[in-house]
Amino acid sequence: MADPRLKTGAPQATRHLAAAGAVLVARQSSAGAHAGFVPAWSGGQEPNFHTTLAAVWIWARHQRLSRIEKFAAARRAAWAFLIDNALDFVPGVIDDTASDEATFDCAMVLWAVAAERSLGRLDPQQQAIAARAARVLSAHLGALDDLSGREFRDPGFLALSVLEYARLVEDRGLLASGQKFVERAFGMRTPGAFAREPEAPGGLFDFSSTTATRILAVMAAEGNTPFVGAWLRERVAPAIPHGFVKRALDERCWNACVAALLGRAYVVSTETRFLDGYRAIRAELERRNGDPASSAAAAANQTDKGGAAADSLVIFYSLLAADALVRAAPVAMPVARGANARR
Repeated sequence: MADPRLKTGAPQATRHLAAAGAVLVARQSSAGAHAGFVPAWSGGQEPNFHTTLAAVWIWARHQRLSRIEKFAAARRAAWAFLIDNALDFVPGVIDDTASDEATFDCAMVLWAVAAERSLGRLDPQQQAIAARAARVLSAHLGALDDLSGREFRDPGFLALSVLEYARLVEDRGLLASGQKFVERAFGMRTPGAFAREPEAPGGLFDFSSTTATRILAVMAAEGNTPFVGAWLRERVAPAIPHGFVKRALDERCWNACVAALLGRAYVVSTETRFLDGYRAIRAELERRNGDPASSAAAAANQTDKGGAAADSLVIFYSLLAADALVRAAPVAMPVARGANARR
């Protein structure tokens, strides 16, 4: 029987996606050398990749849920910018010459292309960018020994991106490489308490909850199985926060990331502790934001990068949280092997 508490997930997510999408359309560059680029905040000039990719995911996800082509023109303009600049932001390999944001840019390529593919409108250039990003990320994770990365280098978010994309496009080799990394790096150990997750002293960003993304990566590696549901109930639920957690930097982004995990965990496990925590964090986010897409609210929150500098990330992670209770279609591709094997 369908969970009646999930019936409103899609309509609520669609409403938030529409509001955020309109904000990002207004922000998008319409002319000049960087036409199609979506800056991190209104008036931002420095071109980057991940903010525009986040906007594409939001616009395409809205169309997927609403079946309305509200942001099609904005997506076309964004992709023109992305295709023209792909080689500048998606390197052939992650090494000492790659930018600090290169791995995150690659991951966000996979989110944007996955959203486009769900609409059935992927073109060869988009496919080529995604193939390059997936190859680079897979190789990076395969060689990664230092698992302490945060923000743009969060290994959990990178693995999650690879695994969800691999399942969508039914790439068994990519899926297996992502599963191998998750098994080696995270396994299905009991996580530490979310509220005690380390912070990055002196850092500029701290927007991603590495505790949440590692659990999401394990879920993506395993698939939505009864075993995963039991693991979430027995080992993960005792560690989750009951509400909004105070952080020194990027407080709303970090909490929205946690909420995204809690929502997804509830869908898989039906454990009400996840839903209660999710609702408490979402309520506080909406109280602080006014609306998850509100640029003015983002600018006023000084724990989120002193204002609007992290605005696009506030929007993206808030919408991942808003989207978390949308029941996904059954995964067509079986798990190649369980990440909990040999445990």
